[in-house]
Formats: sequence, structure tokens, C-alpha cells
Amino acid sequence: MSVAAATLADLNPVRRLLQTAAYCYLDIGAEDLSVLLAQTHSMLGRENGRLWGFFGVQQEDRPATLPAAAPTRAYVRVLAVQRPMRPGPALQALLGPLQEQLAGAVPGVQLICYGAEVWVHQALSENGFAEVERVQFFELERLPQRAAALPPGPPQVQITPGHPDYLAELARLDAGAFAPLWHFGPRDLLEMLMRCRVQLAWWEGVLVGYTAVCANSRSEAQLARLAVHPDYQGRGIGRALLGDAIHYAAQEFDRLVLNTQTTNQRSQKLYLGFGFRPIGLSVPVLVRLIN
Repeated sequence: MSVAAATLADLNPVRRLLQTAAYCYLDIGAEDLSVLLAQTHSMLGRENGRLWGFFGVQQEDRPATLPAAAPTRAYVRVLAVQRPMRPGPALQALLGPLQEQLAGAVPGVQLICYGAEVWVHQALSENGFAEVERVQFFELERLPQRAAALPPGPPQVQITPGHPDYLAELARLDAGAFAPLWHFGPRDLLEMLMRCRVQLAWWEGVLVGYTAVCANSRSEAQLARLAVHPDYQGRGIGRALLGDAIHYAAQEFDRLVLNTQTTNQRSQKLYLGFGFRPIGLSVPVLVRLIN
């Protein structure tokens, strides 16, 4: 039994493994599999020419706005295991060479996985991953009625469309509003600008918050981001941004959904106050630090 780094030459065998594996966690589109293999942070297990496991990790290009002491983030995108191997021991074998590959990074690499499936959660926990957070999902229906009943925001708040000219400032704002685990750098924000409706909140000429609303389907929109700088919280800026997002969504969609950390009581209070309700789904976030 051997484990080695996967390459682009393994693309077709990996695709076949993903189709036949007894256990398969996939957090990436099929069209992005070649990009994952090209990054060289993927491990492939073989025995007598037969593939028994694949573990694919996507390491980010570290944003300059990520705090210096924060580890570089790498996301678990694929874990596939073929019987008779069990997920826990298989991951242990696949993770060893990857850990050696990433061990020289300073200040370290944080492996991150959204482990909704029970077998994924168990396999990760057996291999040093710890659950650090849960993400809870909410929805708001009857959008036109909700939008019509919203009060106006504070007069000091001006909301304008997002623009690439503000990317650097927006990334600094995001770094101040979110913990490193959740931070969006300039590249993430540019992608969001391209596919979502991004609105910026200004307080007396200072950029203090933003939202991003994306289309999930013809009937459903997602509030993908709502951020207010900590120095300006408690002034009604978040309420103004959320109200603006609801007004927009009500024009084109039937339902607005979002997610937030279960520990973020401030955000949950805001959303519940606007009529959002939990849908009964929460997803664990598991991490392991390699340094």
C-alpha cells in the first residue's frame, strides 16, 4: 500500500474513484478537479495498481489582509475511500505525507472542512481535527410584505453599489469585522463583486460595512455576506444594510436565506428581529493546524 502526491496525470483515475468510492465527500465542482490536482496538495492511495483513497486540499493564495499571526488556510475539498478501507485509517494514511509537505509553512497551515456528513466528521475527529464552530441556516419568506414594513435606516448611513476601486478598503474592513477563519481577501471580494449584488455602507464618508446578495436559483437569493466594522456597530448600520438587501431580494425572489455562526448571538438577534427563522440545519466546521 502506497501514498503519493496526485498529479494531473491522475485526473481520469480519480474521476473513476469518485464515481465508485464507498465513501465520498465532495466540496468542489467536477470542472475544478483538474485545478485541485495541479496545486499538488492532494494525496492518492494505491495498492497493487488499484486506487483505494484520495484526499484533496485547496490551499488559498494568502491574502495580505489576513493577520500576520493567522495560519494560511487550506480547505478540504475531496475525501474518497474505497472498501475495504475505513475512512479514519484511510485518512490517517493520506494525511501523513500531506502533513510533511505543508509542515514548513510559517506561521502554519490550517486545514478546514465543513463536515456535515457523520462519517466525514468521525474520520476527521479521529485524525486531529477539532470542531470549532457550527454554522446555522435561516430563511425569510413573504419578501414583499417584509420589505414594505421595514423602517428607514439612520440618515447618516449612505448605501452605494460596490465597485472594484474599493477592493483594498473593503478587504481591510472585512479583516476588522471577521475572525481570520472567515476573512475574505481582495480575490474573494472581487469574485463576489462579479457574481453578487454588493452594497457598501458609508458613515460620514467612511466605509463601515457591506452586504452581498447572490442568486441561488430563480426563486431564492442568499445573503452571502453582511459585515459592519466593530467601531461602528450599534448605530443601526447593520439594520440599514439588511433592510436594503431585503428590499432588493423582494423585487426578484421569493425567499432570502443566510447562514451565521451559532455563537454569533448579535447577528442572530438581528436576523430574528427581521423575521428570519432557522430551518433546522447546522453544519460543523472542523479544523486542524499544521505547523
